Amino acid sequence: MKWRCEHCGKPHERNDPPCDNCGHSEFEKAVVPMAPEADDEEASKTYAWICTECGNDHPKHTPPCDRCGNATLERRELSYDEDEIVSEMLEDSSGRTPSADVSYLEVLDAKLVLLFLGVAALVAYLALGFLGIVQIPGISPAPPVPGNATAADGLVFADVESAYVDELNARRSADGFANLTADGNLASAATYINQQVVRAQYTDESPTIDESEVGSRLGDACADGYAPATYSYDLDRASDTPTERELARRLAASYDQTRSFEEAPEAVIGVDLHAGPDGVLYVTRIVC
Repeated sequence: MKWRCEHCGKPHERNDPPCDNCGHSEFEKAVVPMAPEADDEEASKTYAWICTECGNDHPKHTPPCDRCGNATLERRELSYDEDEIVSEMLEDSSGRTPSADVSYLEVLDAKLVLLFLGVAALVAYLALGFLGIVQIPGISPAPPVPGNATAADGLVFADVESAYVDELNARRSADGFANLTADGNLASAATYINQQVVRAQYTDESPTIDESEVGSRLGDACADGYAPATYSYDLDRASDTPTERELARRLAASYDQTRSFEEAPEAVIGVDLHAGPDGVLYVTRIVC
C-alpha cells in the first residue's frame, strides 16, 4: 500500500520520511488513491520552507533559519520571475549584493551571455575580413590595384611586354650577347612587385614587398638570385599615341640602366606593365 505525506499529501512508495517534497517527517497510509490529475498537478509544483524573518529559503523544514536563526519557517510554493532573476544576476555581476538567493545553476550566468556576445562579434569581424569589407592583415583579400593592368589608350600591355623583350634582345644581339627568353614565373613575380609599387603610389596604405611571395612565384627559375628593376613612364606627356612596338622601344630607352642590363649574362626575363589612374605607366622587369 502506498504512503503519503501528512502535510502536503504527496504519495510515496514506502514509509520512509522525510517527505521529498516538503520535508515533513510523518507519513500516513493512503486510504483513497489520488486522482491521476492531482498526482500530475502536485508533482509539477515545487515547495520550499521560507524564513518568516529574512525570507531565506530551505529545501526542508529544518529550523532554525541558517541565515538569521529564526525558529519559524513557512511552507510556500515556489515560482520564478525570469526577468527579476536575470536582473538580480546582472546586479550581482557588477559587485552589488543580490536581493534574493538565486542559484547560478538555475539561470544563465550573465558573464556567459557576455562571452557568447564577444564570440559572435569576433566571428562577425572575421567574416567581414574574409569578404574584404574591413581589412584584416593575413585574412582579408588584397584590395583592387588602382589603374589598369591590361591596357591604356588603346595599347594592349601583353603586346607591349612582348615587344619590350624583343627590343632588349635586339640591343643585346648588336653587342654579341645571347637573347633573353620570356618566362611565366618571372612575369608573375614582376606583376606582384609592380602592383605593390602602384598601391604605394595611389593609396593611403603602405604595401611592402613580401620576399617569400616573390620567391614562391619565381619557383626554381632563379635559384642563383635575380635582378629586379621598377621605373615609370608618363604616357600622357608623349606628343603622339605610339604603337605597342614604339612604346616598347621608348620604355627600353627611357631606363638609364639599360646598357648595363643589356650586357648582363642573364638568360630569362619577366616583364609587367601597369597604368596608374593618372596615365603614368609603371614597368617592372626581373631577369635571372
